[in-house]
Amino acid sequence: MKNRSNVILEEYDNIKEDKLNYDDYVGKGAAFIVTPTNAGQIFSRENLSEDHELIESSAKEFGVKRILPVNEELNKLNKDLTFDIFREVGELGFLGIDIPEEYGGSMLDKVTACLVIEGLCSGKNASINVTISAHSGIATLPIVWYGNEDQKKKYLPKMASGEWMGCYALTEPNAGSDAMAGEMSARLNDEKTHYLLNGQKIYITNGSWSDVCVTFAKVDGGKYTAFIVDKDCPGWSTGEEEHKMGIKGSSTTTLYFEDCKVPVENVLGKVGQGGAIAFNGLYVGRYKLGAATAAGSKSAIKEALDFANDREQFNRSISKFGMLQKKFADMVIRAWEADTIVYMTAGSIDKFLNNVPHDEKYFDVLQKSIEDHAIEASIAKIIGSEALWKNVDDGVQILGGAGYIEEYGFAVLYRDERINRIFEGTNEVNRLIIGGYTLKKSILEELPIRNMINQCKTTSWVNRVEMDNVELQESCNIVEFSRSVVLFTLDELILKYGQDFKNEQWVLEPFADMVICLSLMDTGFKRVRQLDVNSEKYKNMKLVMDACVYLRFSELINHSKDIIRNIDRSGSPLMQKLNNELNDLVIEKDIISLKQEIANVLYNKKEYFLD
Repeated sequence: MKNRSNVILEEYDNIKEDKLNYDDYVGKGAAFIVTPTNAGQIFSRENLSEDHELIESSAKEFGVKRILPVNEELNKLNKDLTFDIFREVGELGFLGIDIPEEYGGSMLDKVTACLVIEGLCSGKNASINVTISAHSGIATLPIVWYGNEDQKKKYLPKMASGEWMGCYALTEPNAGSDAMAGEMSARLNDEKTHYLLNGQKIYITNGSWSDVCVTFAKVDGGKYTAFIVDKDCPGWSTGEEEHKMGIKGSSTTTLYFEDCKVPVENVLGKVGQGGAIAFNGLYVGRYKLGAATAAGSKSAIKEALDFANDREQFNRSISKFGMLQKKFADMVIRAWEADTIVYMTAGSIDKFLNNVPHDEKYFDVLQKSIEDHAIEASIAKIIGSEALWKNVDDGVQILGGAGYIEEYGFAVLYRDERINRIFEGTNEVNRLIIGGYTLKKSILEELPIRNMINQCKTTSWVNRVEMDNVELQESCNIVEFSRSVVLFTLDELILKYGQDFKNEQWVLEPFADMVICLSLMDTGFKRVRQLDVNSEKYKNMKLVMDACVYLRFSELINHSKDIIRNIDRSGSPLMQKLNNELNDLVIEKDIISLKQEIANVLYNKKEYFLD
């Protein structure tokens, strides 16, 4: 009898070619893998409504006028000031963006949630932003999505207003990325009125300040279950504040549960449903973190440029030196990539939800849509956090010795940014998600990936797309070639490993990076394609997009070659196939000239110029 893996592999080899209707994949997760450059629409900042812009402006104003003046005070633990600002954010409605109106929120779209996060980042304080984001995201959403009516009425209004602060307690001493290995236990008491929780959770943001905690424990030793714990539950205590590398103004503690009595009515969702509850909230946290880090990567550009324009060496401003101009160009490209992927992701989820009625099934559909966009959420988290990391690092280098001095601000940024590659799932775990979900969508035919692979095998290896705008043709050709390389590489990996590919991390990681590269090229291209070709924004953004396409293409090809060399060591006919196709691709882009032009525009605008 054939095992399931062999059956799936045989089905995979017998792909049927069907005509594709790309409109069917609008609002679907990972649609960028299959949707050609001349099809589909993506959401970007250019699609913001007046309401979007008004809310973003309000959040920015609060950041600049309220948070920025007390920035230094918020860089150390200051509970009273933090709570004052936290409640003011609640009064403005920013804590309730994802909470339904009947529970004190506004239930606005996912794009708005990202705009609020980015707007508050204008206050340039990571600590207060982490406090707010942890509360309004992973601490609140599980109750919104899985809470029953009584739970929602009890907790959400006070969480929306800022009267109560929430935390999300998942990590344990022996369970970090492997969250399901958690050992905290929950036992029903003899009276069957309360669960008794025993264990500890570590590194909990808002831990010592929270009134409400969403946490997880194994019922009867095996059923992973979510609970709402509040200050009325005896047996819940907090440890000392952790002495952290960065985000020093936020609370991070260990939580101790010692026969903590949690009423049975505080079980969140169903007993045994804790895994889904734990992970679904993290998907949202990832693209929201992408919004925050994209904002920070833009801000770092202006901070470094202001210094470079004032600093003189060898009788001229250091901003005139080519090596620093290259750094600034790279900073713009990274920030633009992060911004583009975040709003594409949020906009795609919103697009899918537009026609979903707000009935009792709405949150079930919403969760499925968000999980469907797991690849995009992980990409947004990775690209945003790595853009901020590299932009801050470049900023320190541009400032030189001043970058190492506390008063100039980059030292704080340097410490604060490091956490972003760790929480909401490490970037390594997120790369596993990207590779694993791409495999899943292919094998289960959630997207027509197998169909497109078959077209590559039987017709043209590269989809030939003709653009009306000839200025975009070369980048279009590169993006479509890259799409074929991703499909070609995925095909060979599946044929080599089958479903075990998801466990082959040496090749899964570079393949995930290929998917990331394709997402940035494809999404960036479509963003530019949608612009008015006569506008200044089109001219400026096309420079950045062309540079992104060139750089990410080079990275993608290198990853593909590394994988092919590893899985085909018999003289490499696969490598020969790839090289033959590469020889037919014409690339005339001059990356040095592109970066010079990007730097020139930045110097004229004096700040990031593509919002």
